[in-house]
Amino acid sequence: MIKVGIIGINGLVGQTLRKCLLKVQNIEIKEFGRKDALTDLDIAVLCTDNVDSVQLVEALKDKAKFIVDMSSEFRMKSGVPLVIPEINPETITKETQLIASPNCTVTPIAMALHALGKKYKIKEVFFCSYQALSGGGKKLVEEANKPDSIYNKNCMPQIGSILDTGYSSEELKTVYEARKILQMPQLTVYPHTVRVFVDNSHSLGITLRAEEDFDLVETKMLLGTYPGIIYGENIFTPKEVSGKDEVFICRLRQDMYDKKVLHFFTTFDNILKGAALNGAQIVEYIVKQGLV
Repeated sequence: MIKVGIIGINGLVGQTLRKCLLKVQNIEIKEFGRKDALTDLDIAVLCTDNVDSVQLVEALKDKAKFIVDMSSEFRMKSGVPLVIPEINPETITKETQLIASPNCTVTPIAMALHALGKKYKIKEVFFCSYQALSGGGKKLVEEANKPDSIYNKNCMPQIGSILDTGYSSEELKTVYEARKILQMPQLTVYPHTVRVFVDNSHSLGITLRAEEDFDLVETKMLLGTYPGIIYGENIFTPKEVSGKDEVFICRLRQDMYDKKVLHFFTTFDNILKGAALNGAQIVEYIVKQGLV
């Protein structure tokens, strides 16, 4: 049996990852708190913050064949693949010890662009996110439900720190990570990220500009047949997609002024496909490919 360790088992992502990994065959799951002594592993998945991940990656260098890190610490580091299995699993090889899983918000953007990129050359992405409380962890969920919290029944147009440019750290993650995952260094992304008083499931309103005119029938087919995406003519909301694996897309429409512009709404469980499920899919790929 292949030994897969979850480090950070007590958090939302760690607990959800365990449930996802129970569906993966031929593995034995080992559970660790952030500060527990570590044993030898075939695959270690770090459900930890940046500071802990740095220390754990060093500690696991001689203890784990593969390390899958869920934090943002190594995502943009050269030589570290940033993986969404529907898009770029081939970036994982036997020589790849450290693998990064992307920011939750970038996942539906990258998947939609990858689906549409088979027929269209996307030049620009505009989006506004509506990010659930669960994305900030258990502490934020508890804080937001206090009557005097600024998050309580409110929208907070800042996630992460505000930089000198005026952008938030969360916004810049989506820009740079999308470019790396899709291997589109010239992609222009106009981001705005907002925390909203929703328990779980992130949503985004997305606008794309391509070099070609969009064909709605074709775009619906490309999105609807893409692995991990469910397209619907009906409306999807965060409440109904919570607990589901897929990225849901609706409200697809061509711009009324410019046929090269496409608008749509997407919502997905940020703890699942935005984090834990993506990590589990990376583990499953490593196992199925016989890399360990």
